[in-house]
Amino acid sequence: MRIGCDVVYLPRIKPGLEKAILTPSEMKDLAEAVKPLEFLGGRFALKEAFMKSMGKGIDSVGFRSIEVRKESGGAPYIVYAGKRYECSLSHDGDYAFAVALYED
Repeated sequence: MRIGCDVVYLPRIKPGLEKAILTPSEMKDLAEAVKPLEFLGGRFALKEAFMKSMGKGIDSVGFRSIEVRKESGGAPYIVYAGKRYECSLSHDGDYAFAVALYED
């Protein structure tokens, strides 16, 4: 098992990032998000943390091959290559912090 983490400074999120990192399902969730910047920054942090936990970079995995979903209670989890992976996300002010676990 490997652990990855990432922190995102939300003001650095640039317009249009969603097209590069979100799946079609996540794009729908973004459209319904109460705080779109937090949503997008959180997804970026979760996906970066997951890639780090895999020991791989953006070029070998790709953001859109990773999907973040929510349990009925709201807790996030990651789906990659048809398998579920655990993760955690936290926001504080201008920051999003994420942790992800990878086990092959």
